[in-house]
Amino acid sequence: MADTSRSSGVLGASAIISRNQCRVKSMHASFVIVSNAAVTIKLFDSLDNSGTEIARMHHSTTGQYNIEFDMHGVLATTALFLEVTEASSSTVNVSVEFN
Repeated sequence: MADTSRSSGVLGASAIISRNQCRVKSMHASFVIVSNAAVTIKLFDSLDNSGTEIARMHHSTTGQYNIEFDMHGVLATTALFLEVTEASSSTVNVSVEFN
């Protein structure tokens, strides 16, 4: 059987990714940091940011960065919520792969 997964698509803001139990395969982020203004993304096992935080990426050094976390099928038992916090002109685009 093929090892398939779903994708959140590219997100630039906080969003509910899944309303069901799922396994997180990976998280990819493309950061553009301007004037050392920080960007933080957090992934929660919840429908909002009140659940268990299962992953976090943070960057605050001026430049462009592409980062990937291999999550090895971490189980989110409730749901999957992405929180994006951007300061000033800094931005991030994120995709989360899960099944």
